[in-house]
Amino acid sequence: MGITLGTKGARLNGPLVSPETGSVFAATRSIAFAGERVVLASMVGLRNIEGAQIPESVYDLISLDARTGEVKDRREVQAFGSVKVFATNEAHVIVSGRSVVRLTPDLKEAGTFDTRDVGNHWRVENISPDGSTLGNATRPGFELIDVRTLQARRLSDKTVSDTSVSSKAAVSDSPLWIRDYPKASSFVTLTDEFGQHLIFHGSCGGRPQFLRDDRILLAACKAARILDLSGATLKTIDSHEPVSFAGVSQNGSRFALQFSGRRERFVIYSVDSAEPIAEVAAEQAPQAQSWTAFSPDGTMIVVGSPQKLTLYRLP
Repeated sequence: MGITLGTKGARLNGPLVSPETGSVFAATRSIAFAGERVVLASMVGLRNIEGAQIPESVYDLISLDARTGEVKDRREVQAFGSVKVFATNEAHVIVSGRSVVRLTPDLKEAGTFDTRDVGNHWRVENISPDGSTLGNATRPGFELIDVRTLQARRLSDKTVSDTSVSSKAAVSDSPLWIRDYPKASSFVTLTDEFGQHLIFHGSCGGRPQFLRDDRILLAACKAARILDLSGATLKTIDSHEPVSFAGVSQNGSRFALQFSGRRERFVIYSVDSAEPIAEVAAEQAPQAQSWTAFSPDGTMIVVGSPQKLTLYRLP
């Protein structure tokens, strides 16, 4: 286990398992920075549970030294589905599987979100770009969870199928407005303390993602739009290739898009100007999208899969 420095960055060699890059959704929820560590969740198998209708997924949670690539700590986690890993704004990670747990960089437990009030009706799949807030779909209703205290506050009594959250709101691509706009195929609904608001409808929008509390990205088909909270388009990035979201830095300065043409590549942009800053690529072709994660200050990005991760230092 080691690290090789060079013009392409540092090579972090993970466990020899399947690439696990078949999901665009999982690409930004499988790996995260935590202080001087990089933490990833790699699926290693299935396990039958007595009384359960479906087997549970078993994951190897691994903490790597970001400087050397050495495996420092590991532990097993489980889920009836997928395990999600999120970077918090104080060098911890949140792991959402069968439970929602806050862990230190060396994978020691530092708190558990209490789901007793909602029973089985909870779903944590998103964290705010600044790393402060998780979204919890309680069906019905929606909560925002503080990552430090793991205390929830109610945002809405209505069902929210969130695609992203900020520290104050959630966005969704739910087609609940189709009767009002029958010719539209894409919608963005903002849910905040004042209710649910349609802020965008069109022909191709994709899954809306917060870049900051005041900026939302739509990346789909062959274009990406940056919207404000009213839905007004501030910047547009056109492409000749299919494009998808690939992460945002916690300081709100940079975001990445994946371009999946003949060869997968990632372009890092300024959130404010939408101008490109750098371009990187995974060394192995993904099934759908390679894993990516920014360092909190946006000066590094890790790209790859459990088989091979490359840490790029950005200008």
